[in-house]
Amino acid sequence: MAAEKRTYREIKTGTLTVDAKAFAAAEDFYYDTRSELKITDVGESDAQAVADKLSQLVGADAEVCCDGRKTRAADIVPCKEASLEPLSFLDKKRHDFADLIRIMRRLCAEDGCEWDKAQTHESIRANAVEEAYELVEAINNKDIPNIREECGDVMLQSVFHCRIAEKNGEFTVSDALTELCEKLIQRHPHVFGDVVATNPEESLSSWEAAKAKEKGAYGAVAKMKRTAKALPAVERAVKVQKAAKKAGFDFANADDAAKKVGEELAECLSASDTEREMECGDLLFAAVNVIRLLGIDPEIALSRSVAKFVSRFERLEAAAGVPVGELTPERADELWEAVKADENR
Repeated sequence: MAAEKRTYREIKTGTLTVDAKAFAAAEDFYYDTRSELKITDVGESDAQAVADKLSQLVGADAEVCCDGRKTRAADIVPCKEASLEPLSFLDKKRHDFADLIRIMRRLCAEDGCEWDKAQTHESIRANAVEEAYELVEAINNKDIPNIREECGDVMLQSVFHCRIAEKNGEFTVSDALTELCEKLIQRHPHVFGDVVATNPEESLSSWEAAKAKEKGAYGAVAKMKRTAKALPAVERAVKVQKAAKKAGFDFANADDAAKKVGEELAECLSASDTEREMECGDLLFAAVNVIRLLGIDPEIALSRSVAKFVSRFERLEAAAGVPVGELTPERADELWEAVKADENR
């Protein structure tokens, strides 16, 4: 028996009426597009602003009725009333956060996508890390179209976890958004309260003081323990070191920190088999200290070095004409130096 073809339709949820001047002036105007939207008293001075805002909300080609005459959203003319019929997200050309939530609820519904509805917090947890790093890579490459795409992918992971939580009866997306908004308000007393901050450093101090008060945990140890253990080790090391610095426990400069690297390297090389792993960790921690004190982000620096190594290795193998494993060590070193020299020309 053939599977029944699935269709999706959204019901009309009501009518929203707004004055053209208020609509045009609103910095942030969101509405449920399952509702009919009526914009009244569109005058000569308002028509272009109304057209621009509607185009941003639902797309320039969305069909609008101006006093009963159909036109594109981008072509609205002065009229007593411009009305936009309810739109399913399947028919929209532009979308908002509410559409993403509705789409994910549909995908995870009983008759939704078999893969999506089978997922758990644990099964997709690695995706959040992967998508975050892809966003960082796009930022490093200054690739704006890719940044836009990866921002969406990061949002998807958050909403996906919220939907799983809703199904499990753990919390709703509204719960998560409420907690986030309240946290942002509470941690910005220099914006929403009476604390004064006149530069980025004072703003950060205000944020950190508010966060410490909220968590009921003060001091370096509390901050170190709050650092997520799931962070990449290099990034976590930086955060722990910065917490120590705020407590006044730090090297005076990178030169002093570099001496510690030498000590840790010697201990690493002379360590027993049972001690070597810990000593290697101490060596890496000391190296991170030096890089941090030089004002460089160690995570980004290491990522770029890895990328450089891969690129050089690729060119080495291309120059060799055979897999690198088939070369003698001497020939591989010779080609490696040639590749490096070619970079500096």
